[in-house]
Amino acid sequence: MELTQTESYAKRGLDRASLDRLSVFGDLLLNPGFNVTSVREPEAIEQFHFLDCLSLLDLLEVRSTKNLADLGSGAGLPALILALALPEARITAVESLNKKCGFIQQAAAAMGLQNVDVQCARAEEYGRGPGRGAHDVVVSRALAAFTVVAEYSLPLLAPGGVMIAMKGEISNQERIHGQRALDILGGGELESIRLDPFTGAENRWVHMARKVKATPASYPRRPGLAKQRPLGA
Repeated sequence: MELTQTESYAKRGLDRASLDRLSVFGDLLLNPGFNVTSVREPEAIEQFHFLDCLSLLDLLEVRSTKNLADLGSGAGLPALILALALPEARITAVESLNKKCGFIQQAAAAMGLQNVDVQCARAEEYGRGPGRGAHDVVVSRALAAFTVVAEYSLPLLAPGGVMIAMKGEISNQERIHGQRALDILGGGELESIRLDPFTGAENRWVHMARKVKATPASYPRRPGLAKQRPLGA
């Protein structure tokens, strides 16, 4: 795929070799063999996937991460983009669908990325197993309501780590419920920051909270309960 947003990529620190790898990823997204993403036009892939994910680099917590998890990674977004931009960091893509896990592994190999792990598991299973307390940053992208994302994310964080949920602007009610959930899960104050990934981007926000105390051992609950009985509601 021919990349057209070269100036924007340069501002995010991507060199020519990185752009070549990103172009390979674009080709795979355009011809994945199955419905890995609903965005299928090259220009839209650059804006709504590549530049959108790279806007996370505006956050110091992401730029300085050593061990980041991407929950519900789907097509490897933002996991593969961050692995490309942050070669010294270990990036774990957590995805429950086998087909998408295979796609992420294929894409990482095609891009020559050596710093990507793929965990083919539900977030709840990963949070009660090898992922618990293993990461300094956990990101998600349009994954679920904030209370659900908080229950998935906080158990994965080491003390002082940060959860970052990429979502649109949230309502006052979702904010109140989200803060209650964070209080239960060991999170601090909920903070929202507007991002500016590309010209004309609208409603691009991250909602963040730091882990200030241990998450109770009973969380995350068994698969499905976070959505069926959301915390803080």
